[in-house]
Amino acid sequence: MKTQQQQKEIRKIDVESIEVRSNEEESYLIEGYINKFNTRSQFMGFFEQVDRNAFNRTLADGHNIFGLYNHDSSKILGSTKTSSLTLSVDEVGLRFSLNINPNVSYAKDTYELVRSGDVEGCSFGFFVTDDEWSYLEDGTELRTIKDLDLVEVTITPFPAYLTSEASCRSYEVFKQNELEVHKQAELRKKLILKTYL
Repeated sequence: MKTQQQQKEIRKIDVESIEVRSNEEESYLIEGYINKFNTRSQFMGFFEQVDRNAFNRTLADGHNIFGLYNHDSSKILGSTKTSSLTLSVDEVGLRFSLNINPNVSYAKDTYELVRSGDVEGCSFGFFVTDDEWSYLEDGTELRTIKDLDLVEVTITPFPAYLTSEASCRSYEVFKQNELEVHKQAELRKKLILKTYL
C-alpha cells in the first residue's frame, strides 16, 4: 500500500553493540548497524520491519544524510556530503561508519561515551514513501517499510524502538481500508442472499 507521509518518523533500535576504533592516522571511527534486516520492532499495537531494499533508492540518489547525536541537528557528527559518514547495505542491514572530528568537543565526547559503553544505541530519521501491511500467524498486523527517504542517522543513549505519529497514522489508514473492505464484502453477501431468496 502506497502512503504519502509528510512527517518524519524516527526509529531507535537496540543494535546490541556499536564499536569505536582509532587508526594510525588518528581517525576516530564509530561503526555499526543503523538497521538490521529480518528484525521486527517492539510491539506498537502492530509490528514493523524494514524491507532489505528499502534503503537502495535513498542511498543511490546522492542527497546529503547527516550523522547526529540523539537527533539533535545542532550536534552534527558527520555527513555523507563530506564523506565523514558512509552508509552501505550488506546482507545484515544498513551499516554506517562515522569518522569523528576530535576537535569538536561534543563529537569527541560522543566517541568516548560509545567507547566506554555508556551509549550503545543507533537510530534513524526518515520519511516513508511506500509501505505494506500484512498479518502474522497470530493475527497481529505487520507493517513492512518498502521504500523511504533517509534524512539522518543518530548515535543515541536510548536504544528503544519507539512509535511515532506518522506510523500510527499509517496504521489507522490500514485499519480504515480493512474496515471498508469488510463492509463491502458484507454488502455483497447481503445482495447475493437477497437475489437468491
